[in-house]
Amino acid sequence: MTKKVYRLPGQFEDERHGRKKAVLIIAIFIATGFVTGFYFTRNVAAPKQQKVSDSKVVTKGPRADSIEGRYLFSGTIVLGRGVEQQAQSAGGVNYAQPFQQIASFNPEQYDGWLADLECPVTNNNVSFRQSVETLQFNCRPEWLPELTKHIKFLNLANNHTNDMGTKGFLETQKNLEAGGVQTIGNFNVTAKQDICEVMALPVRLQKDSSTAETGTLPVAFCAWQYFFRQPQAGELEVMQRYAKVMPVFAFMHSGAEYFPTAAPNQTDIAHKLIDLGGEFVIGNSPHWVQNSEVYKDKLIVYSTGNFIFDQLDSETNRGLNMDVTFKTRYDANLEKWLRLGPDCLKRGDDCLTQAEKTGLKKIKLNYDFAPVASAGGYKKLTRKGDAALQAGVEQRLDWAKTSSQLKATTAR
Repeated sequence: MTKKVYRLPGQFEDERHGRKKAVLIIAIFIATGFVTGFYFTRNVAAPKQQKVSDSKVVTKGPRADSIEGRYLFSGTIVLGRGVEQQAQSAGGVNYAQPFQQIASFNPEQYDGWLADLECPVTNNNVSFRQSVETLQFNCRPEWLPELTKHIKFLNLANNHTNDMGTKGFLETQKNLEAGGVQTIGNFNVTAKQDICEVMALPVRLQKDSSTAETGTLPVAFCAWQYFFRQPQAGELEVMQRYAKVMPVFAFMHSGAEYFPTAAPNQTDIAHKLIDLGGEFVIGNSPHWVQNSEVYKDKLIVYSTGNFIFDQLDSETNRGLNMDVTFKTRYDANLEKWLRLGPDCLKRGDDCLTQAEKTGLKKIKLNYDFAPVASAGGYKKLTRKGDAALQAGVEQRLDWAKTSSQLKATTAR
């Protein structure tokens, strides 16, 4: 039986009016939600698109106006014979002793430092007397922590890195790599796999006058050992593949010892290296600072002389360190090179192949060069040269003429 519902007079109309009011409120609520959702979708979930030229667009990798790098290229280092003898103390060898005046070069102003290491780095022991009598050197691995505080690039293309034999040379490469050093070159120039290496050069990304980030730029270093030997077909040409893709810094160990100017065979090799694509050429071997020149608008320095060594006469006790600064504008191609940079830290990596496969374009670098004199020798700690020594080194280089020609090249 249906239950009857009794209402007071007018109650039905009031309830109907209430139902209409409730429906209206629900409709307003739904409409408000729709409008709010539409606005949220348009303005929050899908932000406004910016034009490519908008400076606030975020891209992968660092952004900058330009990149800069400043490097020092020094001469012969032998941490054996008289250098080791002078570092002896009551407690053994003081491996920091030869580097006590390195601060005079203000190493913090350089992004990288390369020198010629003219001794194998092995666990063999060669006494002072043995080195004097046989002219064979060895540098103990214990030197590396002090050496590599500042110098992290070493050129091994010389006639003494084989003093402990081929096995000793391979041990040298291994020890240096374990010590965080990037190496280039081989005493055996027929070992073509060691002639060129893509180095991961530290650079600074300049965003404005006050801020900078750091990056890593791949640059090829190529080095040849021609001490009493002339180039054979295909040896110098190894650098051509690299030069097509990236800048190449060329180094040669060539020339008879103890002469103030380069011989014709040195000049021929250096010119050929420029012809094959070198950005500049820095030579060593004579243990004396030699002349410089500009060839096809490129700098050639024929000998940097000694840096840390134990020789005796005044010529062998002064050295040349080339201060090389480069700069170039930042762009999308350069950004890709910087992304590749961290993959180029290991000797024998595939950085060149990667650059070729990805079609990276060769970067044009603008250079500034400045000679820095150094003083050293037997029983003398290597330090930056004074004004008189600086003047003497620049005179030997004929730097007034060379720098004038370089400036004229830059102005064109």
